[in-house]
Amino acid sequence: MLLGIVSGHTAITGAVSRRLRWIIPALVGGVVGGVEYVLGGEPPGRVLADAWAVLAIGTLAADSLASAPMSATRRRLLLVSLAVATVLGVSMASGFSRYGWDWLYLSGILTFLIGVELSEPLEGALNDTLRSLADDGTLRMNNRELRILRRAVRRHSRRNQKIAGSVVGGALGLSWFVFVSVTPGGLAHALTHNAVAPVFQSLGGAVAGQRLGRMVAYGNVWRLLPRRSRILDLMPDHPDGAAGLRAIGRFHFRLSLIVALPAVYLGAWYIFIPLVPGDYEGWRTIYLWLLALAIGFEVLAFLLPMGAVHQRMQRQSERWAAQASRLVPRIRSTQAALVEATSGHEDFNSRIQVLLDRHRALTEAPTWPIDPALRRWFTLNNTALFIPFLSYIGGSSEFWTQIATVIGGLKH
Repeated sequence: MLLGIVSGHTAITGAVSRRLRWIIPALVGGVVGGVEYVLGGEPPGRVLADAWAVLAIGTLAADSLASAPMSATRRRLLLVSLAVATVLGVSMASGFSRYGWDWLYLSGILTFLIGVELSEPLEGALNDTLRSLADDGTLRMNNRELRILRRAVRRHSRRNQKIAGSVVGGALGLSWFVFVSVTPGGLAHALTHNAVAPVFQSLGGAVAGQRLGRMVAYGNVWRLLPRRSRILDLMPDHPDGAAGLRAIGRFHFRLSLIVALPAVYLGAWYIFIPLVPGDYEGWRTIYLWLLALAIGFEVLAFLLPMGAVHQRMQRQSERWAAQASRLVPRIRSTQAALVEATSGHEDFNSRIQVLLDRHRALTEAPTWPIDPALRRWFTLNNTALFIPFLSYIGGSSEFWTQIATVIGGLKH
């Protein structure tokens, strides 16, 4: 009886929560549309498109904090409808014939949609990585410990996404107010004719920040491992060529590509804004400081965790080097015995070869979970993100654009 009452209460609470995910964004979208229609005189088509865009982005923001997120199919339909509403809203705006397509805005929406969709499967990819490491013995954890680790990752991801969503959403909302404060017409004109912009930008930043915060938790999963010796049982001559940690390298490579999307978008537009026609110059300095925030997330989600894995492998490599030194006397004595022996040379040769192979494996053990070519790609890619800051300090964006092209060529 009591169990039935509790289950019924849980079901009712879940239903209310699911409704609120849609009701609150719908109310906000209605307010935005009403302001644009009544005060701004925008056409009804644009008003409806903007209201739906706010509804869609607000639902995504609320869904990330829910205990039972929406299905992948519903999320993708929502993302598609968001893209359609954005394009319709821009094309139906009263000033469209004068200003044309806002490529800065539309490319930002495209980057957002790609990043959101690519980030969704990362939790499953992380679980697969942990399972593969446990199955081959590299990660010395049983099934119960793996479940505890996954729960810890989920707790950290929920905490991170709340913090990061607030930070990024606030930063993007503030950036819009900074931009309109120095543009013709001022804040009042922008709020009445484009009321969707600050709301949509803040909510979009919140959704992006939630994903970035979640990726920071995924990247730092290794810091949540149990504090005991040999939790990672590395193998110098592991078949994967990375001491057993190639799965970590693959996961971090995938993570880095996604977490770098905002930084690549901001850095590219900072460099190319002077070359593109349109009233974008006011965004250039704003994008520079948003780029610093995006790079900060990449450092937290990828560079620091990868550095921690490298340090652990480096310490193990030093221990293996000590073991290799202790093999040298055995190699010498076996070689000396071979010289003195009158028979059994094949046996001596095979023993010497085994010792030499072991010595080589210990001294040449990898200290990164990725191969050198991929590591060079990582280094050059992250170095290129600092070019806008060098351009800001040293001026001459044309010169730094050429440097970016050269660095991009070095990747290949």
